[in-house]
Amino acid sequence: MTARGVAHHRARLLAGLLILLAAHFLLRGYVTDDTYIHLRYAENLATRGEFAFNPGEKTYGATSPLWIFGLVALRAIGLSGPGAAWALGLLAGALTLALFAGIVRRLAFSESWRWGLFLLAAADAWFLRWTMSGMETPLATASLLVVLWPLVMASPVAVDPGQSRPLWPRYFGWGVAAGLAGLVRPEFLVLAPCALPWLLLAEYREGDLLAGPPGRYQARPHRPLLAAAAGWLLSAGPWLLYAHRTFGRLTPGTIAAKSNDPGATLGELAGYLFRSLQQLGMVQSVVWIAFVVLAAYVLIERLRQERQDIEPTAALADSTWRFWPAVALVLIAATWSAVLLGGYAVKRVWTISRYLCPLSPVLLLVFGVLAYWLLHFADDFRGRDRWRRRLVPAVCGLSLLINAVVIVGLVRPHARDFSAGVVECYLEKGVWIGEHSPPDAVIAALDIGAVAYGSDRKILDLMGLVSPEITALGRRVGFQEMVEQALWLRPDLRPGPLPAWFVDRSDGPPRWADQVRHGVRFDLVDTCEIRGLGLRERQPWTVAIYRLRPEPVRQE
Repeated sequence: MTARGVAHHRARLLAGLLILLAAHFLLRGYVTDDTYIHLRYAENLATRGEFAFNPGEKTYGATSPLWIFGLVALRAIGLSGPGAAWALGLLAGALTLALFAGIVRRLAFSESWRWGLFLLAAADAWFLRWTMSGMETPLATASLLVVLWPLVMASPVAVDPGQSRPLWPRYFGWGVAAGLAGLVRPEFLVLAPCALPWLLLAEYREGDLLAGPPGRYQARPHRPLLAAAAGWLLSAGPWLLYAHRTFGRLTPGTIAAKSNDPGATLGELAGYLFRSLQQLGMVQSVVWIAFVVLAAYVLIERLRQERQDIEPTAALADSTWRFWPAVALVLIAATWSAVLLGGYAVKRVWTISRYLCPLSPVLLLVFGVLAYWLLHFADDFRGRDRWRRRLVPAVCGLSLLINAVVIVGLVRPHARDFSAGVVECYLEKGVWIGEHSPPDAVIAALDIGAVAYGSDRKILDLMGLVSPEITALGRRVGFQEMVEQALWLRPDLRPGPLPAWFVDRSDGPPRWADQVRHGVRFDLVDTCEIRGLGLRERQPWTVAIYRLRPEPVRQE
């Protein structure tokens, strides 16, 4: 790379850092209840040496083991609590932008296109939102970009076999990275390996282009495939073995808690897919629409040339464009989109932007590659120079404006109000409960993270995430009926001690005040209002704190 290119690359990194710091200022203090779930696991792992939410009860109720290990590492150097989660998010966000900048630097783009794609990735509203929340999303995004990295590496194949380097070490490292990606998000245990066939196809075809039959021989896929499998097993295998032996499962309970049994109709599947596309389209729709318009225009112009017998100008023959890695990138993005969005739809997962955000920079790269190819390497067409000059500024400017509106107009108010509710209604109430109850007290709750972190008491999770007995009961009678009928209080259905407290959340006034269910009285102690569980759910919710007391059965 030239000195000018290096200067542009460093300037992009600096711009990305400034964007992250600006987002941190806008969203400072943003926290979710799930953030505290990770913090609770990290605290128990650091202090007790056990992967558990409730001390002494090992459960797989956290989405991201690798994120928890990172929180434990920060705790070892004196940084704990929400501050550790925010710091880790900033580090992972910076890593994501550094990887994305490295990829666009190595692709055959002009500097204006590199700047445009980078700014779109760095200012993505969902990326910034979840990076500042203390959740694992930016690390998940970075892990997928690492999986794509072989596409921008030079082929080790040479015309002289003696000068070639073996391909398998590259894919051993790739396998390690793919395995670690599965420890960031459980979906990535399947998603990351789906890229491998297309990566190996690109290596094989590149070898053929560089050296003919000897190149194909050097790039045969069997050794890289075995090396990738070995690397994957090395990084993911120990944790999967531990999870199977300790929890009796390979994936966290979050998957079961957030999904439903398959069996949706085609209409329902279409509805779930449309919701996922809505989430992505809210921050990328301008890019998608611009590409569709450009592709349609090029097609129409090509048809016009054929009707008028105009001989098209050939593509630039002498360029640094690498065809097969670009094809592999498109195929990987298509495969990942089908597997991720299709999997969520089949399992009927109510998707939020956090689940889909890691796919966003990959889609940006694909649309960028396809549009750049149409404008620079495909056959010439009328108006191509005009499209080259105007496309990037127009798309980038409008997309940045939309993302800024989403961040300032939607995400920031939600982050302020919701985070305040989490702290006041869950964390501080949890601290109060801890101060007014013995160490062995049990708290039943629907939202468990901040309550457990604040109270340092055992939690009976009525969503079943970290309480196996509730999971079994909910599957038997239905989670909604179990909560609405207070079936979790019946000793014949759920053996165990009676919780001393119940932290409820309802859409309306407290629903259990002074009621008696299954021999237990609900004494209302305090209430609190939390505003909006999501950007689209702005209505207030009532959090009610109840003390549970046995009610003697009256004799007639």
